[in-house]
Amino acid sequence: MKLQYRFLTALMIALVIDFLTKAWAERTLSLYTPMPLIGQFFRLTLGYNTGVAFGLFANGGVGPLILTGLIIIILAVWMVRAMRAGEIPLEAAFPIGMILGGAIANFADRLLDGRVTDFLDLGIGAARWPMFNLADSFIVVGVAVLLLISLAPKSHTEVEV
Repeated sequence: MKLQYRFLTALMIALVIDFLTKAWAERTLSLYTPMPLIGQFFRLTLGYNTGVAFGLFANGGVGPLILTGLIIIILAVWMVRAMRAGEIPLEAAFPIGMILGGAIANFADRLLDGRVTDFLDLGIGAARWPMFNLADSFIVVGVAVLLLISLAPKSHTEVEV
């Protein structure tokens, strides 16, 4: 039960925070008008992405939407089966929830109007990272935490003989 609680908590946090921040950005920010927070390095700039990560496959029709939906379904089914089988370590439940929550949040946003709302804008001068949102951040942080968990030395009791 503790595993499912951690997973669902992370998933819901990602969904709610992403939904609220995107709604705030669309009500508060002007399209493609930067609002500096930390000089020009970190700005809030409302924009939309019709593609997938970093704008790849922009205007690709429903193909990317269908593919993304299938990936989310496969991940969700895998997670439920793995949790039931006891194959997911307790410490991995939260980051997996973050990843799936971020993916579902962006998928739901894209379902509404065929695009994802982005508003986080990092860079120096003209050298800028593609705009992103908090769902993207939940995915990246979740993957990074899973990587750290997988690289962490196993205790003697965890090592299989």
